[in-house]
Amino acid sequence: MASDHMVVGMPPKDLDTQKWEIHPLGAGHSIRNVKYGKYLSIKSISKEALVVASDFPVSWHVKEIRVAEESAAFYEIRWPMTDFIFELSDFGSSSPKTKIHISEGQLPADKQRCRYWKANRIRQNSFYQPSPPTSQSGGSGNGVGSSFLGLAEKWKSLVPGRGDGA
Repeated sequence: MASDHMVVGMPPKDLDTQKWEIHPLGAGHSIRNVKYGKYLSIKSISKEALVVASDFPVSWHVKEIRVAEESAAFYEIRWPMTDFIFELSDFGSSSPKTKIHISEGQLPADKQRCRYWKANRIRQNSFYQPSPPTSQSGGSGNGVGSSFLGLAEKWKSLVPGRGDGA
């Protein structure tokens, strides 16, 4: 995080500044930094608004994405009920301190990776323990959040899914 609470992309390292807790919050999930206790939010609800760290949790819509040539899961992180989506600036630049903002609209397939994020689980469970699934329907049926409920624990990092091994 930069000093003005702007969230930026950095090369992956095993630092608490790059660890995030993801918890259910309403119909979505909050994303909280382990070291600073700040939550991911945005400066405004507008195209290219910066992603910032805030004292106030917000609920994000997180969707699992499967990429044919990859065995790992990726995630899109969206502002609820809009087309705004997390994006690493400059089409996923690997330069340190690259800004993260929300964007909307379609991108060419070869540029889409700047909107995909990886989540790496760590062994330590958080204080939150999800309740066991109900057996009424055998699943949520609507796909909303169902594949992301297992992320209610600490994650090592939430990093851009650039596909370059970073």
